[in-house]
Amino acid sequence: MSIPSKNELKSALLASLDNDIDAALAAARQAQATASHEQNKPENQYDTLALEAAYLAHGQSERIRELQQLRIRIGQWSVPEFDADDLAGLGALVQLQGGAENDHPAERWLWIAPVGGRQIEVDGLSVQVISLQAPLAQQLIRLGEGDELTLGTDCWQLEHLS
Repeated sequence: MSIPSKNELKSALLASLDNDIDAALAAARQAQATASHEQNKPENQYDTLALEAAYLAHGQSERIRELQQLRIRIGQWSVPEFDADDLAGLGALVQLQGGAENDHPAERWLWIAPVGGRQIEVDGLSVQVISLQAPLAQQLIRLGEGDELTLGTDCWQLEHLS
């Protein structure tokens, strides 16, 4: 298995954001249609379906704006490269080895990026994207290749840094 390039990771992250934007646009369109549909006009002061749909449409619009701004920021981000002698930081792709039960080795690939909370797939490799603010990233930024990291009761070793 080959290690994906930072450009491939960035493209996969942008595609993930595009999917979120598309889903938010569809949800906003649906909420707007519900809010303005003729059958949803309030029949009395307690009938709030149209009002609730309008609030939902507004919230989706805000989410779309935030996602688009984030996408622009990621698109303009110049992802740094790291050497084996460097410590992990923003833009680092790291491979953790270990942490498995029953003596079966496990591996985790993590990418520290401006946005986190995503799992991306590149060339068959599953990479967890974490933000620099994530507690795990805060632990990783002090480590280099060969260093150990304890997560819960599991001990992991940083095997690869690029």
